[in-house]
Amino acid sequence: MDKPKIFLSVFIAAILVLFVCLLLIPKSHNDHQISARVINNTLTQSLDGQRRYLTVDIQEVGIIRVLVPTSINCPKGANAIFTQPSQTLVEHPLTFVSCNEPK
Repeated sequence: MDKPKIFLSVFIAAILVLFVCLLLIPKSHNDHQISARVINNTLTQSLDGQRRYLTVDIQEVGIIRVLVPTSINCPKGANAIFTQPSQTLVEHPLTFVSCNEPK
């Protein structure tokens, strides 16, 4: 640490190399669609507002509860479509797309 100019130049060079490496990593926007059967539609009220949850049965995963916008009203037995990013290191939550009512 006797020569701060050398230290700073190596530090800046390392940051530039990391930045270039991040730019070269391919960005995958491959979202896959998940179809699920709605088991229950729950609207909750709390001090900070309302929340709506769909309890759905996904064939590959099982029964899970998903947070959806409060304006969505999927009846029991409906088919709900969700998207989820694929091939990521962390698990992302499901994103609601649509609801097809049963016939």
